[in-house]
Amino acid sequence: MNMPTDLHVRCAALLANAGVSASIQAVLPCNAGGNNRTYRLETTAGAFAVKQYFRHEGDTRDRLTAEFDFLQYAAKADPGMEPAPLAMDSSSGLALYEFIEGHSYKPGEITWAQVGQAAKFFTALNNPAARRDAATLPTASEACFSITEHLKLIANRLDCLRAIEVASDQDRAAQTLIGKIHTRWLTLSDQVTAAYMLAGHDPSTPLEPAQRCISPSDFGFHNALAQTDGSPRFLDFEYAGWDDPAKMTGDFFAQLAVPVPANFFDRFVQETTAVFPRPEELVERARLLRPVYQVKWCCIALNVFLPVNLARRRFANPGLDEKALKQAQLAKAEFLFQSLLPIDHGLH
Repeated sequence: MNMPTDLHVRCAALLANAGVSASIQAVLPCNAGGNNRTYRLETTAGAFAVKQYFRHEGDTRDRLTAEFDFLQYAAKADPGMEPAPLAMDSSSGLALYEFIEGHSYKPGEITWAQVGQAAKFFTALNNPAARRDAATLPTASEACFSITEHLKLIANRLDCLRAIEVASDQDRAAQTLIGKIHTRWLTLSDQVTAAYMLAGHDPSTPLEPAQRCISPSDFGFHNALAQTDGSPRFLDFEYAGWDDPAKMTGDFFAQLAVPVPANFFDRFVQETTAVFPRPEELVERARLLRPVYQVKWCCIALNVFLPVNLARRRFANPGLDEKALKQAQLAKAEFLFQSLLPIDHGLH
C-alpha cells in the first residue's frame, strides 16, 4: 500500500493534538479494509491506530466526523467496547485512535456469548441517561424512519444496480441476478406495505423520536476484533447515527462476511428493544422488515459493480484483484437471494 509522503508529519501532529509525547518508530499499513486505510503507528509510548478516510465527489458523507463524534459518545455510554478517539485532522482526513489488539472473527465462530455482548453494547448506547448527550449526533447513513422510507431505500439501490454498464461476462451475470432480485422485490415490497396497512398502520408515518435509536450502523462481527477471551470489541462507525432499531437488526442479521446465526434473532430483538417505549411494536417492525434487509444486502454484495464503490475498494486496497472480488460478491449475492425469508404477517 502506498502511503502519503507526509504521513509521518501528520501522525506527529495527531499525537501532539492528543497530548501524547512520543517519538514515531514506524507507520505500518494494516490489512486492507473495504473503505478506508488504517495504519499501526508504533511510538515510544506504544501503538496507536491512524485511519485515513476515503473521499470522493460521489460519496458526500463526512465519514471522519461521523465516526469520531460517535466514538466520543460511545466512550461515555459504554467505555471499552470500542476504540477510544484521541485526535482528528479534518483537512487531511486522518484520525488517531486507540489501537485494539485481537483477531478477526471467522464464519461459524459466533455464539450467543458474542451476540449477547453486542446486544448489551447497543442497549448501553440507547440507555435514556446516555441519550441525553446524543442530540448533536447525525442521522445514520441511509437512515429510515417510516416503512415507506425503508422500501424506498432498497428500491433506489436496485435502480442504481439496474443501470450498471455491461462491459464483461461478470457484468452480464450481475445484470441477470439483479433482474431476478428486482422481480422478487416488487412482490415483497407490496406484501410488506399490505401487511402493515392491514394491521391498521400508515406506512408513511415516521417512527416517533423516543423509539429511534443510536445505531452503530454496519454493526456486526465483520467489524469486530475478538479478544483473548473471545469477547468482541467493535470497530468502524463511519455510518453511525440516529436510525430505526429495525434497520439495525435487519443489517445485523443479513451481513455476509461473518453471519450471525439466525436462531438468535428473536432473543436479540427482544433484548435490544427492551430499552424503548412499547418494545413489542419494535419487535414486530423488526420481524416485518427482516427480508427487506436481506434484499438490501444482496444489493450491497453487488455494489462492486458501481464505479464509486469500486473506487473506494481500490483506495483501501491498491492491489485489489477486481475480477476475483466481483466473482466472490456475485456468489454472496446469489446465496443470500436464494435464502430470502417470507414476510412475517404477525402484526397487531
